[in-house]
Amino acid sequence: MLTLCESRAALAFLPADPFAARITALFATYGAGQPFAQFWVQAVNGAPAAAVCRLDGAMTLCCTAQTDFEELRLFAQTVGYDSLLADADALAALGLAESDGSYIVVYRGGPVPPDPEIRTDYDLRAIHALLGAAQFPTGSFAAFAADVGARLRHGTASYGVFADAALQACAFRLFIGDKSLLLGAVVTDPAARGRGYASRLVTQLAQDAQGRAAFLFCRNDGLLPFYEKMGFVSAGRWAQAEERGEES
Repeated sequence: MLTLCESRAALAFLPADPFAARITALFATYGAGQPFAQFWVQAVNGAPAAAVCRLDGAMTLCCTAQTDFEELRLFAQTVGYDSLLADADALAALGLAESDGSYIVVYRGGPVPPDPEIRTDYDLRAIHALLGAAQFPTGSFAAFAADVGARLRHGTASYGVFADAALQACAFRLFIGDKSLLLGAVVTDPAARGRGYASRLVTQLAQDAQGRAAFLFCRNDGLLPFYEKMGFVSAGRWAQAEERGEES
């Protein structure tokens, strides 16, 4: 049975994984009762078995060994979504085709990078422009500032940048959850590549995780060796399905 989640404590059963980081960070940011941000918990035999978040049509699933995938499949089909993000095995168990996916990596330790140039107070408009130039799906600046700005204010996201006269590189803790966090939005301006900015930013953000497991979604399989050099190891695969409108 799936019921609306009314408290952060109801999500305490979730594991330390990137999907739980996204769901718990969003709940900490927006809470219950928002029409654009909804959260559900699935119970199987009276015990919590999965959590679902839908933020403006983007659905995230965090599953456990007890998850009832048939019920989840029918639920997702009924409430609808624009995109559905989950572990690749969970997406397959739901019978959904992948529209995108790659490796999940988790930080296991590496050398401490020098960080005297890292800034954490940069203009979000410049960061949005850098991400847009790298074809990240950031949408309009107003939407980006509303969502990312809310998470920054609530301490459920943070970032670091390298900047001189202009912004050269950025990386984010996109979702700081209760037990884990998800890194991402790692971009270097083409003119500043080859200087190690991206690896230094990502490593610094991972090492300063305050006891949380630090995960990252590779954008494509070819990036796995890049992250392995920084101390990350493969931890499965993420996958995304697209567009299942709400049933009438």
